[in-house]
This record gives sequence, C-alpha cells and structure tokens, in this order.
Amino acid sequence: MTRTFIGLAAAIATAASLSAHAHGGHGGHAHGGHGHGQPHFPDAASAAAPEGVTVSDCWIRAMPNGLPSAAYFKLVNTGARDAVLIGAQADGFGRVMLHANQTVGGMASMVHADRVVVPAGGDFDFAPGGHHVMLEKPSADPVIGGKLPIVLWFEGNRAIPVECDVSAPSRMK
Repeated sequence: MTRTFIGLAAAIATAASLSAHAHGGHGGHAHGGHGHGQPHFPDAASAAAPEGVTVSDCWIRAMPNGLPSAAYFKLVNTGARDAVLIGAQADGFGRVMLHANQTVGGMASMVHADRVVVPAGGDFDFAPGGHHVMLEKPSADPVIGGKLPIVLWFEGNRAIPVECDVSAPSRMK
C-alpha cells in the first residue's frame, strides 16, 4: 500500500510541476515557452505505417483536474531499416509531445525528445520512469476505464493510430 501511495504521490507531484519545469537542452526556457509548440502533421487517414513497425500495450495514466497525463506503449520494428518516431497527436489535448526522463546530479527531470529511434529488428519501450508521450492541456479529464486514440508519427509522413486504455494515476506499469 505504501509503495502505491508513494508512486501515486510522485506521479501527481511530477505532473503538477510540469508547468514550471525547465527543459535541459532548450536554453533553459520554461516548458510553455520552449518553442516546440504543437507540430503540424498531415491527415493520419492518408498516411501509411512505417514498414515493419507495430505498437502494443498502449495505456494512458490519466491525471485529474486538468493535469498532464502520459501515454506508454511498446514499439517493435521487424523492418530492415530504423524507424524514427518524431511526434504524436491526440484529440482532446492542447499539446502532445515526446518526453524522456533523465537524472542529472541525483535530480530527476523530464526533457523534450525530438525523435526516438526504433532500431531495425529491435524494440523500444515507452514506460513509466522513461520515455512517454506527454498529453497536456486536456479539454476534459480522461475517463478511467475508457479508451483514447493516439496517432504516432514517424519520419517520412508515416503514422500508426493506436487505441490506448485509460488507467488510474496509481498504475505503475
């Protein structure tokens, strides 16, 4: 019980601090002003998936009261070339970005990830404590037990739409 409470408290504290969080590698600008904005992607319905790439086990840790949520999943690339994830889209969120957790000098922080390489013949996990898709500025709180669609965008205007399970803030994996 204590572990869940500590994990939940850490998740809420992390999400609550995002608006004041500074990103490394972006000139020290605060999160809201680092210039990445919401990328503009073409219509997902007309985009082909990257060859050999699949997405599994997608879930979203839903945070209440308009706090940022995060999406986690596994990418598998059975193709002959590396696949490069460059962004994501999710209806109902004002900003969607790829993020990674890092620890520097004993302090954990989140940084924007411009791209994530999924090696040919390999895989890449987006998991709590590591990479995730940050879902900010929700138009409404995600409904726990429901599903939310996300579109993952790869280099070459390739896209994979995926349905993600919406889970409680206490979920750790």
